[in-house]
Amino acid sequence: MKKYVYASLFFAVALLAGCSKTEPEPEPAEQVIGTYNVDKITESIKYASAASEISETISLPIKGNGYELTAVLDVAKKASNIVTIAFVQTVKYTNGQTEKDSDAFDSIELKKVEGTSEYEMLDTGVKIGTIGNNTITFENVSNDKDSLGRAYTYTFRMTGKKSI
Repeated sequence: MKKYVYASLFFAVALLAGCSKTEPEPEPAEQVIGTYNVDKITESIKYASAASEISETISLPIKGNGYELTAVLDVAKKASNIVTIAFVQTVKYTNGQTEKDSDAFDSIELKKVEGTSEYEMLDTGVKIGTIGNNTITFENVSNDKDSLGRAYTYTFRMTGKKSI
């Protein structure tokens, strides 16, 4: 009888041990790397003395007379929670020519947004966007003064979806 009790206990422990193992969560950078097609670019200016801001949004791709403009954000892993983001803008002309322009943002830190599968993107501790759920929002905010000395805030924002 004891053999059966011990065998049952061994079997139960083996089942519980097998069920309790969990896969480790991939590193933050591993979860977000890839190419994101930019679908909107928004530029805004808000004067300190004004109640509202001036804003313009452009949807991508832009198809013009003889050309098409597209943009991507390429996110690459640098460390477990650090990524590099390359902004690549491409113009394809109907005559076959292509022009590319790029800009890189290095050492962007990823910080988990609690309760979500998204990450804040931080550049030297300053939030510059979010990434996760196959979407990205990248934002550059600067403060300056115009030629008349009026203070304003300029915001450049890009949003995109991950290429699959």
